[in-house]
Amino acid sequence: MKLHQTDPSLLHSKPHGFTLIEVMVSLAILGLLAALGAPSFSDSIRRFRVKGISDDLMASIQLARVEAIRRGRPVALIRELASSSCSNPLLDSDTWSCGWRIVEDTNANGSISAAERNNPIQTTTVPRGYGVVHPGLGNQMVFGVWGQAVGVGQRFVITNTADGIGGVATLTICLNAGNRLRTIKEESTCL
Repeated sequence: MKLHQTDPSLLHSKPHGFTLIEVMVSLAILGLLAALGAPSFSDSIRRFRVKGISDDLMASIQLARVEAIRRGRPVALIRELASSSCSNPLLDSDTWSCGWRIVEDTNANGSISAAERNNPIQTTTVPRGYGVVHPGLGNQMVFGVWGQAVGVGQRFVITNTADGIGGVATLTICLNAGNRLRTIKEESTCL
């Protein structure tokens, strides 16, 4: 019968792992790095959300243009009215912070009736804490039968309400006379 012998070097080996002091120092360094990176991370989140709202609005503008051409009638992008599901304040007719709807002006009279409002092509909401303003042009953006926006100098300013206009997360959508869309960061004008 053969006995198994144990390697004598294994009997006196050091235990593998970390000491409590090493773990505590590592956690302290990790906490310090996280605290330094948190403000820039929250700015990135706000910018990302504003960009998402901007992308939704630009897609809605394009859809409204296409629908106006396809239907052969004016189609309007109108602001969503305050409701129990909207927690963002609507300060005036330029504020679109509850969202927007795309509706067809079925009788082509230039005015959106309650029936037309209640039969939207698309509805989009804005997340809590973010604002959308359509400065000086009120509660609608109308596209004629050729897909051209009615009115010159259309723009939307999207921002985090905590930062306000001109904050790091401000984004402006500009629609020029040729109906070309562009975005401008950290600015509320279309210069």
